[in-house]
Amino acid sequence: MSDTTPTTSEAPAPPAAPVTLRELFAQILRRMLVATVAITLVGAVVGRFLSDPGSSGVWGALIGGGIGLLFCGATVVSMALGEGRSPQFLAVVVLGGWLAKMVVIIVVLVILRDLTFYDKYVLAGTLGAIVVASLAIEVLAIRSARIPIVDVPEGGAPRD
Repeated sequence: MSDTTPTTSEAPAPPAAPVTLRELFAQILRRMLVATVAITLVGAVVGRFLSDPGSSGVWGALIGGGIGLLFCGATVVSMALGEGRSPQFLAVVVLGGWLAKMVVIIVVLVILRDLTFYDKYVLAGTLGAIVVASLAIEVLAIRSARIPIVDVPEGGAPRD
């Protein structure tokens, strides 16, 4: 007649939230790579049809995607390198990485300034979209992580 056994949901379980910083940084890098590739492909397709000489938009999107991946990925990698180390080491890595990125972007922009094989607007649009997506990925990953922010000593009572 009727079956009284409970049925289980066939839906897959949601992915577990990261519980360590290493897992968090790995998750952010994976999501950032997927988003960067997707945005670069969309930028290349849109740039192909919107730019005057067709392939200049594709080149703009590819350059923007490369710069975006390099810069946004370098931030996460520098944080991963500083994980578990002293605050001074983390500060040196993050600030040194930021300074190196600024030097690299200035050099790249100076090199690209007079070249005409790419569309500057497609490059800027692709890069801007990647930066916004990267920021959203980082914020959402950090908000959903289950990483304790307070270390409780062995006795269980907080220190003064």
